Amino acid sequence: MPANTIDIATIVGYFVVILFIGLRSSRGQQRDAATYFTSRGSLPWWAMGMAYVSTGLNSEQLIGMNGMGYFVGLPLVNSYLNAILVFTALIFCFFPVYLRNNIITMPQYLEERFDKRSANVFSVLLLISYVFLSLAVVLYGGAKLFEVIYEVPLWQSVLVLGLISGVFTIFGGMSSMVNASVFQFVLMFLGGGILFYLGYDQLPNGWQDIMDHAPGGFHLMQPADTPVMPWHAVLLSLFNLQLFYSCINQALVQRGFGGKTEWDVRMAIVFALVFALFRPFLEVFPGLMARALAFTGHTAFQLTEAEIDNVYPLLIANLIPAGLQGLIIVGILSTVMSTIAAFLNSISTLFTYDVYKKWINPAAGDRKLVSVGMWCTFVLMAFSILYAPVIGKLGGIFIYFQSLATYLAVPVATCFLAGMFWKRATPAAALVVLVAGIPLGAMIQLVAIPALFSPGFIAAHGLGNFYVTGGITQVFCVAIMVAVSLFTPPRQTAEIKRLMWTPAMISLPTSDPQRPWWQSVGLWWGIMAIVYGVLYWMWW
Repeated sequence: MPANTIDIATIVGYFVVILFIGLRSSRGQQRDAATYFTSRGSLPWWAMGMAYVSTGLNSEQLIGMNGMGYFVGLPLVNSYLNAILVFTALIFCFFPVYLRNNIITMPQYLEERFDKRSANVFSVLLLISYVFLSLAVVLYGGAKLFEVIYEVPLWQSVLVLGLISGVFTIFGGMSSMVNASVFQFVLMFLGGGILFYLGYDQLPNGWQDIMDHAPGGFHLMQPADTPVMPWHAVLLSLFNLQLFYSCINQALVQRGFGGKTEWDVRMAIVFALVFALFRPFLEVFPGLMARALAFTGHTAFQLTEAEIDNVYPLLIANLIPAGLQGLIIVGILSTVMSTIAAFLNSISTLFTYDVYKKWINPAAGDRKLVSVGMWCTFVLMAFSILYAPVIGKLGGIFIYFQSLATYLAVPVATCFLAGMFWKRATPAAALVVLVAGIPLGAMIQLVAIPALFSPGFIAAHGLGNFYVTGGITQVFCVAIMVAVSLFTPPRQTAEIKRLMWTPAMISLPTSDPQRPWWQSVGLWWGIMAIVYGVLYWMWW
């Protein structure tokens, strides 16, 4: 069998397996809405951990981050090492509040903590962002692989990826995604590991070449005038984009709502902490490696910034021999399919519970809710297939996604932090921040900063950086939250007490089974905290 035929057979075989998993998982799932959307009470820690990792690792990361790795370098690894901070918040603060209040969607939390107005605004913002940002970006990234490697027209690849992801999400619900994620988790790390090894083997001096040719030097923290991720951008993004993505993002957080126990949910995130350390070797270091190859005689990797999204596909096309490319592409497709399915399921969950059941048909039963969710998934899939090719005309994947996502993350993260940790935060304040936050961010970045500062000052202090302007916007959002809260009535403490975080929530609930010391969440979290600290010390 010719090598190219083997590659095609491998890819087709993958699609067949994924469809089989989705259809098999659908048995008995479509009668109960909670089971269909969240697999309530049925998932072990390792399955949720794999699903969380594979959902977060997608084509926006593989293609976008590797492209930026080529031009920006090691500072991008901060996005993964920061996991020890935001995952800690998820383990000990956010998940305890969500799980003990039976939260299914993120807008539901805002409704119970503040009021319906905030929840409704957030629902609309989330639905728009998932369709135009997350879902379309992942579809475009997956299709970009086939365009660069096999010269398949972008729209054809988008169509195939969208249809197959939609089918197994529609019929399988959450169970199909978790079952598929275990399979996809293995594939993505296997494929990524092979690619990294083959590229590394081409470098004359190995790791030293990667360090020597890293843009800006091999350091995590870079000066304030560094493009994309200077030191203050790393710090400021922690409180909005990083926090939003890990602790408030419906697509990721929903992975934990099906856990058997709260211990399972927490251990799933500790598991994700372990594999977050390996993700840079799939998502950033291959881009650095391509840059090192360009400087050591491999002219195929000499790229311009206009070709930023071609870095990762070119690594596959030039390093992986025919016959093995299919396996590598399947590994990448596993990230694409997993994430597309997660977003489709999460968006349909949001629409079904926060739009249809709340505004259209409050009396809808389980079968009706599942039916609405399935039709919602179909419509979303169709729209995203049509919109995804447009992204190629809007700049690189990374900048498109990260910059627009920051606009949303700032007001949302501000509301969740205030709602969870400040009992005086009022419904009126949350509503004002959610409504005003996005236009305020745009005004600060596009109008206020250019009007107040010279181009030289802006460049020297990174004020044109979207992470930095996001942090500045958040300061104003916090000020608005405090000011409006002090002049408007809060809800009664008795009504919101259960939705506020307390130090007692650090401990597992008494309803959880007692476990031996070596299964302690705190023990394994502590070990990972030490590992992360050492890496920061080494690469600072």
